[in-house]
Amino acid sequence: MNVIFTEKFKNDLKYYIRKKKYKNILVDIKSVVNELEQGHLVGDELEDINVEGRTFKVRVANSSANVGKSNGFRIIYYVVQDDNAYLLTIYSKKDDVKIPSDNEVKDLINRSID
Repeated sequence: MNVIFTEKFKNDLKYYIRKKKYKNILVDIKSVVNELEQGHLVGDELEDINVEGRTFKVRVANSSANVGKSNGFRIIYYVVQDDNAYLLTIYSKKDDVKIPSDNEVKDLINRSID
């Protein structure tokens, strides 16, 4: 499967890389990217997002802060016909202002596949 980093995802990643408490974020998300590249759909499917493809949210531990998956990162990605996985956004569970609503996720999907 092709893993595509959307502009929003890249910007979110840069935001967390700049913060000292997320210095291992690239290592932390690598396992998710590897699983997707192998065709394994990880995480929980977001049933409320009514779009053509499938949307998932996966929990990722933040190894920089010694917290488990429950207090780590969330990656939301969108799969189209099992060929492409679009990484839409990443946010820290503790960062309430960056948690996207269902409508924001739909908007990210629409912008990503155009």
